[in-house]
Amino acid sequence: MSTTNSNAPTPAARNPGDEATPGTEQTAENTCPVCAGSGRDAKQAACPNCGGTGVVIVTVGDA
Repeated sequence: MSTTNSNAPTPAARNPGDEATPGTEQTAENTCPVCAGSGRDAKQAACPNCGGTGVVIVTVGDA
């Protein structure tokens, strides 16, 4: 008998510009400062800082 919860969310991937793993307490999404939220670099490739999402995870509050 398996005790693994198949309905449990899988952790999101962390991009180089993230200060913490997505879903961590006291964090929020913010516009990527490298691509200004477009998700693309100057050559129209996925932004290396945000992984093409246009957002980075930042720490908020006193964490």
